[in-house]
Amino acid sequence: MTKPPFTPPCGTGCGAQMELFAAPAAAPAVLPAEFDFDAHDVVIVGDSGGKDSGATVHEVCTQADKAGQLDKVRVLHCDLGTTERGHLVEWPGALEVARAHAEQYGVPFAVRRSQRWASLWQRIRSHGNWPGHFARFCTSDTKTAVGRDYVDEVGAELNLGRPVRAGYAMGMRAEESPARAKKPTVERNRMSGKGTLRVVTTWLPVHQLSTDQVWESHQENGIAHHEAYDQGMRRLSCRACPLAHTDDLVRSAQLNPELFEEYAEAEVDMGHQFKKSISLREIIERARS
Repeated sequence: MTKPPFTPPCGTGCGAQMELFAAPAAAPAVLPAEFDFDAHDVVIVGDSGGKDSGATVHEVCTQADKAGQLDKVRVLHCDLGTTERGHLVEWPGALEVARAHAEQYGVPFAVRRSQRWASLWQRIRSHGNWPGHFARFCTSDTKTAVGRDYVDEVGAELNLGRPVRAGYAMGMRAEESPARAKKPTVERNRMSGKGTLRVVTTWLPVHQLSTDQVWESHQENGIAHHEAYDQGMRRLSCRACPLAHTDDLVRSAQLNPELFEEYAEAEVDMGHQFKKSISLREIIERARS
């Protein structure tokens, strides 16, 4: 009997979170195509609460369980904080969905925030401009740095007497862009160069999955997903992300009018347009129409 196709809540083309660890300056060490649990002390899964994160947690935990090493897995959610008026930068409920992913597989769940910045909003206001394709300080300062600090935290907790060997799993997929399609599934990344406190292996467990396959994984395994997908969103990044497609921003503005008003005021105050192609005020007007 032919299984009917699964229609995802947001249709096709749902994006994923931006990468957490940038490629090192030097060529990475050659690693086997398959992730080696025996070679790592801990495996951390970065979970934004999005659909790709859910599929990634499932894949990591399933493989770890088969290897008899589920005890090495931890799920990390990077909290992006609030705006000056108390609006969450990320989608309300994203943290709870990420927690549900960890609870489904019985692995530890951690929430951490930048030690330097109270929120991504504070970082943006301090910078005086919005993040962009060539200025992704949003990722580097509120996700990359937070992930590194957490790896160090776990390393101190394990007290191994040597640099901790950590796997870091992310939900990037080849389907999303030509650049991501070229990324290796497993890649070693020494974060601090000589004398580092850590050795991190980035792992992309769902790299070859299509969007439809990600949603099929959710359906078949009972993985929780955020309600924003049911409301027409195709991706679950920040509620107002300059890197998002304009159509997604218009829909988000319809769902989050107060947040977008605050952002629009900041756009005028900073004197920099939110996206080169469109301003926040134009996005809001489209949302109202």
